[in-house]
Amino acid sequence: LVHNPGWGDLFGAVGGAIANSFAPDCEARSKGSSGKKYSSTKQTVNVTSRAARREANRQEGIPTSQQPDSQSKNASGYEYRYTLPAPLGTTKTKSVQDQTLDISHLGQGHWEAGEVKINKVNGKIEMNKYGRPKLPNSKTKVDYDN
Repeated sequence: LVHNPGWGDLFGAVGGAIANSFAPDCEARSKGSSGKKYSSTKQTVNVTSRAARREANRQEGIPTSQQPDSQSKNASGYEYRYTLPAPLGTTKTKSVQDQTLDISHLGQGHWEAGEVKINKVNGKIEMNKYGRPKLPNSKTKVDYDN
């Protein structure tokens, strides 16, 4: 879990320890206070795929108790899709995807999560060549041990 410097200021050293205790084993790349992504240092403790998926859900504001609207599986792993409330009574769709065959992270399984890209012309979800929803570059990534 990435430590937000603001937590330490707000809660002191204990607050930082509490914040890091939620998922101390995960290497998460998350939004900082500026809204930009950054990466934490690699942990040496083993992390399961399940723990990494749940942390990706948390980072994207998806309750870990929420059931997905749909789920699918391909050679790269599982994909779960969720509908969440958005401002003004609208909804947004988020996807959490297992990436076991990512060529930019060979041999490093990880979960990616984020709001799905919507085609501005027809309003449909944009899909990648593997039939999964495209995610923005600002997506959350959480690594796990294979």
